[in-house]
Amino acid sequence: MTALPPPPIQRARTLLFGATALWGLSFPLLRGLELAQGAQSTGLPPAAMAAADMAARFLCAALILLPIYGRELGTLSRREWSQATGLAFLAGAGLFLQTLGLLWTDASVAAFLTQLYTLIVPLIVAFRDRRWPTLRTVGACLLVLVGAALLSPGLIAHFTLAVGEAVILLSTIFFSGQIVWVERPRYAANRAGPVTVLMFGLMGIFFALIYPLLGGTPAAAPRLFATPGLIVLMAATVLFCTAINFFIMNKWQRWVSATEAGLIYCLEPVIATALAAFLPAFISVVARVTYPNEALSWNLALGGSLILGATILVATERRPLIS
Repeated sequence: MTALPPPPIQRARTLLFGATALWGLSFPLLRGLELAQGAQSTGLPPAAMAAADMAARFLCAALILLPIYGRELGTLSRREWSQATGLAFLAGAGLFLQTLGLLWTDASVAAFLTQLYTLIVPLIVAFRDRRWPTLRTVGACLLVLVGAALLSPGLIAHFTLAVGEAVILLSTIFFSGQIVWVERPRYAANRAGPVTVLMFGLMGIFFALIYPLLGGTPAAAPRLFATPGLIVLMAATVLFCTAINFFIMNKWQRWVSATEAGLIYCLEPVIATALAAFLPAFISVVARVTYPNEALSWNLALGGSLILGATILVATERRPLIS
């Protein structure tokens, strides 16, 4: 009997690290996009602007993948519909709530609170599988939390559990659910391509429908993408930070545990902070806005090292991360 090939765990880890780098890239890109859109004086409420951006982002991402996987949409199974619908709901709610929360709280506090999914995901998986996390997993989670706190130097001085913090915490719960939903064993045989296209389509349609309910008008929407700089920033966000990384996540995360995936994704703020040290100057030229580079500090070096150490700790684990 021919032996089955080993599961591509190392390849999955490598691709998830790549997807995390693209998630980190999304922060300066979206920040630059928001600054450039704000300069257009559209008069849109922030929530409506966020809904318009998300509708455009996910509908365009669906169109990118449609020529490749469009023929398979007519053969989607019930489980593929179930996975795509769940991912659309969880990812859409998490991203939208995170955007709203950033209107009312410091970015440093939001970054720390978002990393709490490193604790929530193992708890969800442990409850689902009725198995305790390993000591290595617990240690890695603690390293991530300390590292994220160091990346948020204003945390202690400014943190209060007000509306913004509560909204960010709620978004973190949805992100945790998204990570666990991808990993569900019942979806292991699903086709990642058509599932991702359907997920993007559902999210894009939903945010397009709620755009007018949040104060958006048909006349204001085109002005959000009325300059070449705005088009370039949105195109980069759609291609690199939506179509590619969501596809990687939906296809390859199934080969690692949800707990390990959550810890790998924690490199996102480290990468975002490093990119923010030089990318804003380039974005300023493209979008014709004032977007200064951020200064690097010892907090980034130490906090990033702890988070990197945590991801190496779990990536070299030979046993399941939940036992």
